[in-house]
Amino acid sequence: MANNADEKRIRILETAKRRFAHYGMAKTTMAEIAKDLSFSKALLYYYFPDKNSLYAAVLEHVIEECQGIVEDSIAHVNNVLEGVNAVLDVGMNFKKKYFYLLEYTILMRKELPSELDRLIINSFESQRKTIEQIFRMGVASGELKSIDTEDTARIFVFSTLGMRMSVLKDFKNDFIPDKCEFDEILAMQKKLAEIFVEGLKA
Repeated sequence: MANNADEKRIRILETAKRRFAHYGMAKTTMAEIAKDLSFSKALLYYYFPDKNSLYAAVLEHVIEECQGIVEDSIAHVNNVLEGVNAVLDVGMNFKKKYFYLLEYTILMRKELPSELDRLIINSFESQRKTIEQIFRMGVASGELKSIDTEDTARIFVFSTLGMRMSVLKDFKNDFIPDKCEFDEILAMQKKLAEIFVEGLKA
C-alpha cells in the first residue's frame, strides 16, 4: 500500500511539475492537475491540502533532480574550473527549463510561505556545498592554494547570483530575466569563475 501511495505521489509531482513549468503557478489550478491525472480532486487534496503545499513539493522535487544531475556532472571533472562550470551549466539549464515554475518564488519572495522560504535557502546551501566540495578537491590536489573553502564558496555563489542584475533590460520587472538573457548571465558567470579560480591557484 505504501509503495502504491508513493507511486501516486510521484505521478502527482511529475504532472504538476509539467503544468507549473508550462503555465506557471498562478495559471494552474488543482482541478486541472486532477484532470490531467484522471484523479478526483478529493484524492489530490488527500496528498496535498492546497496548491502551495503541492507547489512546495514540486519545487523540492525539481531541486533534488537538479542536484542529482550536478553530482553526476562533477563526478569525473579534470579540474576546478571544469567542475564549477558544470555546476553553472546545470543550474542555468534548470532555470531555463523551469522558468515559469521558478518565477513564482521570485515574484512572491516577500510573501513566501515558510516551507518555500526554507526550500530556497536549502537550494542555495546545496549549491554552496557543491562548490565547496570542488574547491576542497582543488586544494587536496594542489591545484588551489590553501583557502577557507566554505567561506570562499559562499562568496562565489553570492557573486554569481548578482550577475542577473547586470543584464536586465527592465528593472521594474522584479529582477526576473527574460529567457533570452539567461545565456548572457551564464557567460558572465563563467567569466567570473575563470577569474575567481585563477586567483585561487597555488
